[in-house]
Amino acid sequence: MFPNRAQPEPYDFRAPDDQEWFVDKILSHRWTRNGQLELEVWWSLSNTTWEGLENCKCLEALERYLELQGINRPVQLPQWL
Repeated sequence: MFPNRAQPEPYDFRAPDDQEWFVDKILSHRWTRNGQLELEVWWSLSNTTWEGLENCKCLEALERYLELQGINRPVQLPQWL
């Protein structure tokens, strides 16, 4: 419909580092009904997505978020916000 219009590729956590979008910060968190932790990630392209903890464990943004919450580990995050 729009020839020659470039579409950004969706982020793939298994992609090589040179293909990753940058995480600006983690905005919030939530616990799913089955007890899984999800984090609201704000990407450098100004969009947000909910990502499972497993996908965010190595992010510096997670360390900053935990520090702002006054805790050391993700499992210490409150289950209600």
